[in-house]
Amino acid sequence: MRAWRTLLAAAIFVACTVALIAPAQGITRRDDLADSLYLSLGASSAYAPVGLVSFSTPTANYLASGTLISPDWVLTAAHVVDQTTSLTFTLNGTNYAASNWVANPGWNPNDLLNGCDLGLVHLSSSVSGVTPATRYTGSNEVGQVGTLVGYGMTGTGRTGAKVYDGKKRGAQNTIDMIYGPNSNLLLADFDNPKKPRDSSMGSTKPLDWEGIIAPGDSGGGLFINNKGGPQLAGVTSFIWGVLDRKPNSDYGDVGGFGRVSLFNSWIDSYVLGSLSAGGPITSSAILGLGDTAAFEVTPEPASLALLLAGLGGLAAARRRR
Repeated sequence: MRAWRTLLAAAIFVACTVALIAPAQGITRRDDLADSLYLSLGASSAYAPVGLVSFSTPTANYLASGTLISPDWVLTAAHVVDQTTSLTFTLNGTNYAASNWVANPGWNPNDLLNGCDLGLVHLSSSVSGVTPATRYTGSNEVGQVGTLVGYGMTGTGRTGAKVYDGKKRGAQNTIDMIYGPNSNLLLADFDNPKKPRDSSMGSTKPLDWEGIIAPGDSGGGLFINNKGGPQLAGVTSFIWGVLDRKPNSDYGDVGGFGRVSLFNSWIDSYVLGSLSAGGPITSSAILGLGDTAAFEVTPEPASLALLLAGLGGLAAARRRR
């Protein structure tokens, strides 16, 4: 395991000059399963708190995802709220305007692997008719089955993310690893049912609803079952092209999720009312980083109906043979 972590760190360092990370998208699925299964999972009442986030920056409009965690607070990705000038959360066909938003103070657009890609959105009015998600507070995520839920592009493990249709999907993936300088990240790879060597970490056997995040899923939820029901354990941050250096949500790619359990105190400081969000937070690095950046967050216009927020290509890591 230590050798694997060392190789992982080395690959990230090399990527600082040769690779591109683009933001996370919608969900891609196993190529041997019907899309209807993933649509059905996303539509489950258990994941009703996951909604669509539409937002604007000074230069363009974008789409992402987010999860309702209290009647008037939404948890999403920091790269969604950074540089944002206006934001709307849509749930069950109803639009809720945001009054304020804030990124985690540890957020660094040049280092997605620090795991601090979390943001909070305060709605101007409370959501009714939907029970907010319960946040996970434990530390046993590794090895558990996670359910990924969000909006964005879709496709299969063979094609990668290809199509956007604006629909909410769910998929499942085993949480393979905790990573980051402060163990802030959860990682899961997209296992290929026909080629075990496409697995870069953990078990090579895909789940029945195996899938991975893709453009438009940024800020969406990673849920695990705990104490009889789903709990929000991760926030979608990026896709990492570990094996083929192409972060396009195909087989072998790794999804990165901010680890909610380590940020609950920060989240509660806002949601429980001891602090109030302060409106737009600017960053000089969120856009236009250039092709040589280690982690480039390059959102696509909402006219294309996707948000590329967190996809990354990095040097190849170990393959299973």
